[in-house]
Amino acid sequence: MTIESMKKTKFPIRTYTEWQEAAVKAIKGKPFEETLKTPTIEDVTLEPLYTKDMLEQLGSYITAQTAAVQQGKHQPNWLVSQEVMADSAEEYLALMKDDILRGNETIVYKGFRKFDWTDAQLAELAEMIVQYPLYFKLTGDDKDILRVFDFVTPEQLPKLKGVIFSEEPVEAPASIRTQVVDTIPIHHAGGTVIHELGVALSILSERMSEDNFKESAENSWIRFAVDTQFFQEIAKLRAFRVLWQAFSSAYGEEAPTIPLFTETSVRSYSKLDPYVNLLRAGNSTFASVLGGTDAHSVHPHDFLTEPDPSSRRIARNVQLVIKEEAHVSHVIDPAAGSYFIETLTKEYVEAAWSYFLEIEEAGGYSEVIKSGWLTDDIQAKWVEREKNVATRKQSLIGTNVYANPQEPVKDAKIDDGHLEYMTAKRLATPFENLRAQSKVTSLKSAIILIEPLKKIKPQVDFVSGFLAVGGIEALVSPHLATAEEVNQFLADEKMDYAILCGSKEAVSALVPGLDSQASIDLAGKYPKEQLAEWATYGIKDTVYSGKQMTAKLEKILALGKEAL
Repeated sequence: MTIESMKKTKFPIRTYTEWQEAAVKAIKGKPFEETLKTPTIEDVTLEPLYTKDMLEQLGSYITAQTAAVQQGKHQPNWLVSQEVMADSAEEYLALMKDDILRGNETIVYKGFRKFDWTDAQLAELAEMIVQYPLYFKLTGDDKDILRVFDFVTPEQLPKLKGVIFSEEPVEAPASIRTQVVDTIPIHHAGGTVIHELGVALSILSERMSEDNFKESAENSWIRFAVDTQFFQEIAKLRAFRVLWQAFSSAYGEEAPTIPLFTETSVRSYSKLDPYVNLLRAGNSTFASVLGGTDAHSVHPHDFLTEPDPSSRRIARNVQLVIKEEAHVSHVIDPAAGSYFIETLTKEYVEAAWSYFLEIEEAGGYSEVIKSGWLTDDIQAKWVEREKNVATRKQSLIGTNVYANPQEPVKDAKIDDGHLEYMTAKRLATPFENLRAQSKVTSLKSAIILIEPLKKIKPQVDFVSGFLAVGGIEALVSPHLATAEEVNQFLADEKMDYAILCGSKEAVSALVPGLDSQASIDLAGKYPKEQLAEWATYGIKDTVYSGKQMTAKLEKILALGKEAL
């Protein structure tokens, strides 16, 4: 085909109905709704295909929604706001200056160490915050750094930009925002997008009044953690802009700009195969940028153990690569017009507004926290998340799937300046505990091939991967065609645990001849009645896709002995 003929080629216009008919045919009779539509943790259903017609049916709403997002963002770029870690004020200043030269755009101080600042050091810091926005996160009695404003000239004070995070009121120049709307504790507790957005509005509702609305809004800023659910997280940030405009209009005011500060969520971070955290960081960072963040921080891939200069440099470069290569820093709202994201944004706006009203009817944010109502609601969703990961409905690469038992696992306490991350609920924690248990357990395990490997290799690979999640490296037997051969192998190798792999016909023929001290499971699903009958021959359980992994692996590891 020539270029000219390609240019003249026209594709037929297909309707959604025609696509659906083709999809139903492709899934070979499986229910369309159950197979191709995806329910999210927020009880929002994702369609398998979004079309222009679907978006046009929403009419002027989408136009207004996009305008609200773009009005709230104002400018296309965002600030690279990477934390530096130091042991003294002197080292902090040196590292921060170096970071600025290498692409950091914010003077970030998160108080992970309490420094004794000299006047000369504060004067040096003052020169930096005059040139770059600041992001101070203060903990406990670490307020000495605020003396830096004494070293800024009166002419320059109104020009300072930035935010301060402090649980206690602080004095700062009027141009520095000090009232944080912090949704990250909700995120760390296991909350959904709807929880985060609804709580954000409720916190704002408690702070605002008709008399001080504008003043309070101009002193506010918001923190979001951004997870790896790419499109949902983009829609979350966009939805907040729309919700904020609706919230402001309820006070009869135009929506002042509230800056969004985002950071990569540690909820999906894992100590197991930490380099996969780089992919998670890149995913959530790109979602933050497309969603319209004003400033973003990337946690290093080894953040849960011991970040070093190399990992912090890589974390900073995640943002710089996106800025330089994707060109999204030149577009205010890159997701505008996406059939999927615009629809999802609308659904999140409606659900979050309803949840906000529900919180208000229950007495407001402070009351639902005090009563435990909100905690219980979030916990129910966290249990659902844990179940999804334990059954592999949600994948954590390197943790609950494609695990490497030989991967060395670092374990180090997060420093006191990062206490909020020590208490954060993480999906990988049960698997990290399993891996730690496997290191102190001596378990002799085997995968028994009762048919040739080439015939049952997918089954063997699944079982091997299942066990690897718990740090268990099982010995794969040769083909053992009879029960006598299996019994002999288990006795000779002194096995504590074994899984039989083979077709159901082969298993049914072999099981009645089993006689072993080892605990034996079967690969695949079998009727309960059949398993009850086979219990006489030492069959304990089954391993199959969709089985609750953590509980099962705990039972398997319990069969071993304490390692010397």
